[in-house]
Amino acid sequence: LEEVIHKILNVFKKSFLVKNQIFNTACSIGIALYPNDGQDIETLIKNADAAMYKAKELGRNTYSFYTTEITHALFEKIHLENEIRGAIELKEFILYYQPQIDMRTGKIVGVEALARWNHPKKGIISPDKFIPLSELTKLIVPIGRQLLEIACFQAKKWIEMGKCQKGWKMAINISAVQMQNDNLFEAILNATNTAKLDPSYLELELTETYFMKNPKESIGLMRKLKTLGVTLAIDDFGVGYSSLSYLKQFPIDRLKVDRSFIQDIPTDSDDVAITKAILALGRSLELEVLAEGVENLVQKEFLIKEGCYLAQGYYYTKPLPPEDLEKGNLSFVW
Repeated sequence: LEEVIHKILNVFKKSFLVKNQIFNTACSIGIALYPNDGQDIETLIKNADAAMYKAKELGRNTYSFYTTEITHALFEKIHLENEIRGAIELKEFILYYQPQIDMRTGKIVGVEALARWNHPKKGIISPDKFIPLSELTKLIVPIGRQLLEIACFQAKKWIEMGKCQKGWKMAINISAVQMQNDNLFEAILNATNTAKLDPSYLELELTETYFMKNPKESIGLMRKLKTLGVTLAIDDFGVGYSSLSYLKQFPIDRLKVDRSFIQDIPTDSDDVAITKAILALGRSLELEVLAEGVENLVQKEFLIKEGCYLAQGYYYTKPLPPEDLEKGNLSFVW
């Protein structure tokens, strides 16, 4: 059987020509076997279909045999998707905020807004439990619009409380799915207008991977967004494949060094070299650089010494609900 499967996969690996255009295809195969996986054709097809989706999750040009675990996982996914849809209707998604600190003064220069699900039975659910499926189903688009509006109202509140100095930013993540499927310009315009927030207080954190795959589209979208007055940051910089020739064309304001490069400095020589290179790149392009995932004094002192003054991480605080952030008594000041 597996010999036949590999023959089918190999056929689809070959490019083919249609009207002088070359096309490449990929094949995902799901297999259900009689009688163990079904006693009738309908059950076998249903289970083979479930196995095919499992093969798709594993990557291109592969196959998967049906198991009962696949059906269980599929039911869990369907249940979670339905719960997410209900949570959108009931507006159960909320934001926690992690301060962004000027390490020289200890003052907050902004916050990153981070999604949480305030589940009525399970309590606060972290984003890794619902964001991947939300992106897969494109439910991240309505979730993103709700959270954008929440962030704008929260920023407006803090401004009116006198907590936000000049240059203060409310940073909010924008996923690749939102960039592809949502009218970001209109969404941001509507959210800022509704909250009566000056858009210059907003910073949009964009994913490096998406706009390097779609550089020309991304440049156009970024330039349009910049007309609103927002600032743009590349999130998790260094883990993607940024082309320097494109990078200098993007109208960005800030690079965020991914936490994976920060966690082992200054003991890991490779991470030290990469971090120094990113800081040098930021200086040469006249961009601000912010380090993510700063967790101890040694990391803080190393970064300041190398000319990186902005940071966020557990050294200062974990992400907090807004009321806890307002209380103070933490290792930074408003």
